[in-house]
Amino acid sequence: MLKKREANRRHRQIMAAARHEVDTISLITDDSIQANPRHVAVLAYGRYQIRVTAEEVIDALGAALVERGFGLDRIRTTD
Repeated sequence: MLKKREANRRHRQIMAAARHEVDTISLITDDSIQANPRHVAVLAYGRYQIRVTAEEVIDALGAALVERGFGLDRIRTTD
């Protein structure tokens, strides 16, 4: 039970970081601006002291983008 609770909390925290990135780019009127997965990873570490995998970040960022009505093409795939 404890592991499930920890997994749920981790998921919520990663999604919160991803939503913050999406909300930030949505304020910019330039449609070519893309969400940066590195920003999500750094924010998750800075706010919640958790290290996330690239796969977790991409999944969360994709979910947050779709949730806000953006396409998955808004994820930056290069540095």
